[in-house]
Amino acid sequence: MALSKAKKHRLKSEREGRINPELQRLGWNGLVPIERKTPTRAEQLQKLERKHKHKWNRTLHNGSDGSICVCWAYQVLLA
Repeated sequence: MALSKAKKHRLKSEREGRINPELQRLGWNGLVPIERKTPTRAEQLQKLERKHKHKWNRTLHNGSDGSICVCWAYQVLLA
């Protein structure tokens, strides 16, 4: 296979004494991408429950029925 333009440019700049950017790239740091596992159903549900600190989660927690009571007290002044 032929070398790409970018690879040729990197090799040429390295021959001219410049720093090769390939040496500055980070590795996988011990992570093997092939060994990733998909989350289990329990893990997926747990992630949904914790998402946005229950902001958008409509399932009810702590026995709450989700209702909100707003009471306003009006005082009528008759002069």
